[in-house]
Amino acid sequence: MKATVKMKPTAQIVKRIGLDQSGQVQKFWTSTVLRRIIRYMPYQSGMTIKVTVAQTDINKPLIVTDTPYARFLYHGKLMVGDVTGSPWARKGETKHVVDTPLSYSKAKNPQAGPYWDRRLSAAEGNVMARELQNYIDRRGGR
Repeated sequence: MKATVKMKPTAQIVKRIGLDQSGQVQKFWTSTVLRRIIRYMPYQSGMTIKVTVAQTDINKPLIVTDTPYARFLYHGKLMVGDVTGSPWARKGETKHVVDTPLSYSKAKNPQAGPYWDRRLSAAEGNVMARELQNYIDRRGGR
């Protein structure tokens, strides 16, 4: 027995149901991650969170925190200047990571700490996956 299946190209199907990089499902996922990840980010003045929200385009599958200090906050390790040995490096001075962990204030964000994406995934990944599946189901494969 021989069967022939006629169907649209996979890329076209993926795009039609919103699973491509700029599709509705991806936008839903990026906005969900953005909304939830801020609970795991350090909060002293709230500026890092505000910058992250402002810089992240939900049309792209990427959460953006583009500030000079974001890397050491994310990794949770102190960075010091190569010349001064101080966290307050001179303008243009390069920094390197030292094995001194940062102490995050838990006053406003009790779950704050390093590796915000990993913390979010560990704590809420299953719930977020269910929310995403519910969203896809509601859309009905449009």
